[in-house]
Amino acid sequence: MIYIEQPPFAPWLGFCEALLGCDTVAFYDDVQYTQGGWQNRNRIKTADGIGWLTVPVVRDTGQLIKDTRIAPAFDPDRLLRQIRLAYARTPYIDEALNVLRPALTAGHEHLADLNIGLITALATALGSRARLLRTSQMKITTADKTERLAQICASAGERVLWAGSGTRDYLDTGQLGHHQVSVRWNEFADRHPQYVQAWPRQEFMPGLSVIDAVCALGWAGTAALLRTSFEAYLPHTEKGSAA
Repeated sequence: MIYIEQPPFAPWLGFCEALLGCDTVAFYDDVQYTQGGWQNRNRIKTADGIGWLTVPVVRDTGQLIKDTRIAPAFDPDRLLRQIRLAYARTPYIDEALNVLRPALTAGHEHLADLNIGLITALATALGSRARLLRTSQMKITTADKTERLAQICASAGERVLWAGSGTRDYLDTGQLGHHQVSVRWNEFADRHPQYVQAWPRQEFMPGLSVIDAVCALGWAGTAALLRTSFEAYLPHTEKGSAA
């Protein structure tokens, strides 16, 4: 089973579940970079509510994600201090930072390299065995969205696509079926697991960076949470929701 997504920065738990549940995760890095998306920022929880971790980038009209450069203003040490300040009272803050720090301070010049380096470190810490591939290194010969997905699946040798519910409006499952690719909808947002977050007097906030869960639960605890959620949900997808 394969999951395909533009490489996010410090991804949310839904992406990390795919790292644990799928055989392959493909980084869709040869499509246009979108300002205001999840490629250069993500959310954490702070004493004042939602806070943003942001990697400034050099803007260039029409640039692809793989060609997007990190701006000279990026200060990884400042970002790490921001995480430390937000999660100083959590039990696993040091365990989290020990994994985040080397990836964030590796000196990458391109955003995709930073994101994929960070995700590779996260995957290792979570115990993922998924192959991590870049679509820019595959031979894709079409501009059609669905046909591109079919070619990515074929290049990776996968027949099942683990797809987010947000793609339902445009993903042509019938067209994929012609290429012997079936779809399983992951519906993660509807089944987002809860845990004891930092700043517990605030309400639970879903959809944050995995950093939030790791500071609360540790890497092993976060992996266990995601595996339990995935294993409980997957039988339902096998009972007829595949295309």
